Amino acid sequence: MKSSDSSLDHLWFPFTCSQDLSDFPPRVITRGEGLYLYDREGRRYLDAIGSWWVSILGHRHPRINAAVGRQLDKLEHVLMAGFVSDAALNLSTSLAAMLPPGLTRIFYSDDGSTAVEAALKIALQYWAARGRRRTAFVSLGGGYHGDTLGAMSVGNIPAYHSLFHDTFKSQLYTDAPYCYRCPCGRNKASCNAECMESLERILAAKGETIAACVFEPMLQGAGGMRVYPAKVLNRLFAACKAYGVLTIADEVATGFGRTGKLFACEHAGVTPDIMCVAKGLTGGYLPMAATVAREEIYAEFCGDYSSNRELTHGHTFTGNPLAAAAACETLAILREEGIPQSLATKSALLASKLESCREIEEVGDVRVLGMIGALELVADRRTKRPFAPEKRIGFKLARKALDKGLLLRPLGDVVYFVPAYIITEDEICTMIDTARDSIKDALHE
Repeated sequence: MKSSDSSLDHLWFPFTCSQDLSDFPPRVITRGEGLYLYDREGRRYLDAIGSWWVSILGHRHPRINAAVGRQLDKLEHVLMAGFVSDAALNLSTSLAAMLPPGLTRIFYSDDGSTAVEAALKIALQYWAARGRRRTAFVSLGGGYHGDTLGAMSVGNIPAYHSLFHDTFKSQLYTDAPYCYRCPCGRNKASCNAECMESLERILAAKGETIAACVFEPMLQGAGGMRVYPAKVLNRLFAACKAYGVLTIADEVATGFGRTGKLFACEHAGVTPDIMCVAKGLTGGYLPMAATVAREEIYAEFCGDYSSNRELTHGHTFTGNPLAAAAACETLAILREEGIPQSLATKSALLASKLESCREIEEVGDVRVLGMIGALELVADRRTKRPFAPEKRIGFKLARKALDKGLLLRPLGDVVYFVPAYIITEDEICTMIDTARDSIKDALHE
């Protein structure tokens, strides 16, 4: 099928093959309601991925709609340099009350990439202010931290990063905490997080030059929804503490209840020096992110004009009042509904339904963490041999699912689920059953 919509001639889509756009024109979504999206033809789709993991409370939530509307009647934007809005002040109070203990200072930006960029610059300037030359970063193999150049330098997914590492900059990378294909040949149930021995070796050799360790806690998202145990984090934090290396937790995808804890680091009982949040912060309404830090880090940026200690970083829409209003209401809803504790039953059902998919011989691994689930499809379950890329199993099953009214966007041959928290138990069953049928259709096409 070829597109007849000439307006597509002007668009450049992210992470999308141009030939696929020609063969399968994007469906134009005209409205959303709750868990569902509707296209021009009135077809309904269950949004199983929260529209790239941001819609944590569903589409067009009446309370968030109202909050943004009230703010729009007052003020749409003001620069956050010598000025600040009531909405940004209110959000800072609400967010600070939810953060892990010790994280007190909040810097606003636009999205996950910019939150990571701010974190990297804070770490570099922190060490410079202390008279120490620590200019390198170490991150976990297989990690993803955004698409701006600094964020890509600490990312380690070859398909996304290799060209830019060769042209601009790459950092230091550990073994990947990829339990299904453990680089150390261990079993996650009995291991001692041996994958972090690679971090310890790097720190032993270069620790005095490393500003910070950057990681996605408990879950590597874009790398394939790789869930790893809390003991990996415990070993990571212990190593960084031993060498005086700052810790930067990228909670862009995992924050605000998604993993069964308010923030994923809580699974290990640890608090990073710096943390990045975004995605669900505004309920999926408007671009907003935050980089939060310990008070002792902020203290290194304090001084008068002559000290040159202010953070030399900023964004035009820092602390945007409309986004802040949406975020305030989102956080209020999370508090009032007891999220994430109130999601325990749904999370258990999601895990159970995904386990039932093991009946499909090509389901090699089932991964679940809170309201996140994933199935890794393989050509041979015994050897874990992946499908040949040209088979495009993930792409095919997503097309099958779309025709059945289910919106999925697999990461290669990893099909994942991050639905809005408002999903019902019946809808969880429908979502997984439809996905299972779509997988079978794609495999036997």
